[in-house]
Parts: sequence; C-alpha cells; structure tokens
Amino acid sequence: MLVNSLDVLFPNLTPKLVGTDALLDLKALASNLPPILRGGFECRLTANTSQVDLQQCIVQDDIELLREHIITSANRVHPGWLQLSDFLNEWRTSLKSIPEIWLEFDINSSSVPIPAIFVGLPQKISPAYETYEIAVHSLNLLLPSAWSEWQDNLYRCFAACPNGIFVSHIGVMLSRNTPALRVNIKRLQANSLVPYLQQLGWQQQSNEVETLMRQLCALCERITVCLDVGQHIYPQIGLECIFLQQLPHESRWAVFLDYLIECGLCEPQKREALLNWPGQSNPLNSLAPWPEHLISASLLEPKEHFTVFERRLSHIKVVWQPQRQLEAKAYLWFEHRWLSIES
Repeated sequence: MLVNSLDVLFPNLTPKLVGTDALLDLKALASNLPPILRGGFECRLTANTSQVDLQQCIVQDDIELLREHIITSANRVHPGWLQLSDFLNEWRTSLKSIPEIWLEFDINSSSVPIPAIFVGLPQKISPAYETYEIAVHSLNLLLPSAWSEWQDNLYRCFAACPNGIFVSHIGVMLSRNTPALRVNIKRLQANSLVPYLQQLGWQQQSNEVETLMRQLCALCERITVCLDVGQHIYPQIGLECIFLQQLPHESRWAVFLDYLIECGLCEPQKREALLNWPGQSNPLNSLAPWPEHLISASLLEPKEHFTVFERRLSHIKVVWQPQRQLEAKAYLWFEHRWLSIES
C-alpha cells in the first residue's frame, strides 16, 4: 500500500530531483515497508546526484501497524527490527512522553531495509538534560550494550545545553558504518555554537564552521545542529535550516536556494522542483491513479471528507566537514490526511 500511495507523489519528484534508476530503487524499498503514509524524502541538491532516501514518521497511533509489519515481514532478519519491536513495547508505557520516531532508509544500503531510528524527545522539559534519562532508556532498547562507551559524551550533549537549547532527536544509525549516534540540538545561535562544541570536546578548527553558521542564520529562521557522537565527537557538522512557513507565504525559501546556487551547492533545476513541491495532491489533480485502498477507505468516511496528500518543504541541511566541499540536501515532507470541506 505504501508504494501505491507514493506513486501519487513521484511525479512531483521526477525527473529533476529523482532519476529513473533512483525511482525504481525507491519503489523497491517502499514495497518492503509498513503502510504508514507520513514521512519524507531526502534529496541531494548538486548536479548528477539523483539519490533519494525515504523516511517514515511514526506516532503512537501507528504502533500496532508497525509491530504487525515487524512480526510478519522478512525484514526482521536484521536485529534492528527486533530491537525496534522491544522499543515499541515500551513506548505506550514507560516511554509514552516520546511524541514520535522516524525511520530513515538509505536506498543503497542493503537489499533488506535497515532503518536508522530517530527518537523524538519531549521538548517541554526543563532543564534540557532532564530528557537524558528518556534517551538512555530508549537506547538501551534499541542498542542493548552497544553504546555504553559513548554514554559520557552523550550526557555532555544534554548537560551543555544553555537555557532554551535542547536535544530534540537521538538517531540510532543502524544502516551506517560509523559507530556513533546522531544527536540533533535545536535553537543554538551562531554565537553559542562554538562554546557549545568546545564543552563537548569537539577538536576541530572552529572559524570556518562558525562563519558558515552566521551566514545561514542570516538567511533562515532556525537552525538545528546535527552531531555524530560516539567515543568522541566526530568532525562532521550538519546544519538544518528551517523556515516556519511554506510557500507562497514564505518567499525566503527561494532566496535561500539562490544562495545555495551561488555557492555551487544546488542545481538550478532542483531549485525549481523544490519550490514547486509544497501543495496538495488529490484524486482530481493527481497525475497517477489514486490508490484503491484510499478510495475504499473514503467510502467509510463522512461524505464531506476527502482524501489528500499534503506536501511541504521541511528543511535544507548543509553538511560541513573539514577539508571537504559543503554538501546540501533537501528534506521534503508528505502526509496523507482526510480533509473536510471547511478545512
């Protein structure tokens, strides 16, 4: 059901963002995933890079659907799926404050889908390190005994957060070779980035990344800083650039993408495709047949409700690594919804 649903969205991705081969790989992946119709696509923005990765956003209402998929699917041959099942058993009880998790799949990682699992942490707990115990409990389920040597470094990520700064997500990167967690920190400003990194023991030259942070802060509303945290804090820094409004209400998306083109980080054709992504797909404007299971489900909905896929730009990530060229990626959100005539 997932791959049939994504057929509705694929015309908005091809050919400028996703090439033919990548689209076939994406369909093959989606055919082996649970039918959860909420998530996103990760697209590289430079020329000749058509790889696209797929994400699914899981909320508590999806737990039984995901658990059933794990039980019945051959995907469970990878231990990550079984560890995810253990996590799901705790999510509704001792971990019920977790609002969401994300499953992220690298297209080229394996013929069997291996998820990177991002745990969303509650954001209304103060001070920020109070969410640390929630993260520890989650990691003990998702990475039993495999992350104990990283625990001190992870704790510093929480404890070093100034007031108003917090860790939003912890990523268990099962599909990657790097022995580390992905740690996302929200609300850091340009003038607090380097002091924060220094408290963690990050050992790179800071001038270049601080300059980049200042440039990006001048162009967007918010930045989430993404770190790889293992036995040490890895050099790579991801800067997720966020606008709170969508096009056409927020014209700065276009200005930001123009900046990336000037820096050689975005192909002009991809800029146009990204600016055209936000909107709604429905049975009347869809370029692909509407999924039969959604047509059937609509018969059970009130007559004033109708089926749509919402499309939004989530954020643009700029990745910095020492002595390497910057890289830019776009994250595109989608979600199936039942809308009423009033809404």
